[in-house]
Amino acid sequence: MQPDDDSTRARSLSLDILERYRQVYRASRNAEPLLRYGRRTIAVSTIAQQFYCEKAVQLSIERPLAPTQSMRDGVAGHEAVSSLGVTMTQQEAIEAAVVAREVPVCVYEFRIGWHHHSGATILGFVDEAWFRNAHVDLVAERKFSSNPAIHAPYHVQAGLYCLGLGEMGFGTECSRYRISVFSRQCHDCASLASGECPTVAIGADSHTCDRGASISRTFPFERESVHHDLEWALEFWTGKREAQATTNPSRCRACRYQRMCNRTQT
Repeated sequence: MQPDDDSTRARSLSLDILERYRQVYRASRNAEPLLRYGRRTIAVSTIAQQFYCEKAVQLSIERPLAPTQSMRDGVAGHEAVSSLGVTMTQQEAIEAAVVAREVPVCVYEFRIGWHHHSGATILGFVDEAWFRNAHVDLVAERKFSSNPAIHAPYHVQAGLYCLGLGEMGFGTECSRYRISVFSRQCHDCASLASGECPTVAIGADSHTCDRGASISRTFPFERESVHHDLEWALEFWTGKREAQATTNPSRCRACRYQRMCNRTQT
């Protein structure tokens, strides 16, 4: 195939993916609300939180509390790393993702959205998405925690990003996702913000310094498993079942909603 043919094909695909996204975005604003609490959309991050404790998700909507300092620190840490990237419009990001290339390109804070057959519109921001020839090589998800470890909700969130990119029209047959968990103290680290932290710069599996610690692991994207998780989560939003509380007592003890919850673990 000639270079001009490659360019034409890439241009056509980028326009198709962009139009799909725009249709989803319009539906997220204008469609009839069919979900619990009069919602039209569900965030990928919210679905992931259901796998930590769905009852806490319910209470956070019904009886919202102000963000904690640790939550604000986590946002600051995400912003520090995402600032390493070049700001792009959604159209520019999609165009970069479909270009034929040998070395994958990284797009930070890539916006995704797709429509589920249940009536839910699912939206999210991918921390990092690495694309090559309209295929997703890698999705990278970053977390900040008092105890750096990789938990099940992190897998759900990263897997849903891969699933969503596939629903948008990108290839995900061989996609992987990488989860990196940093100490909370790392949120304003100059080394992290500059991209010099080994976990960010070279993808080190673990790193410890005088500021904090981090771990990072890469996993294959398993579409059927992620799809099964999504179907379970959406049963709550479509009213097919009530919220399920965690069975992990340590999560209950650390929960901000424990005094409001009618399910107390001892």
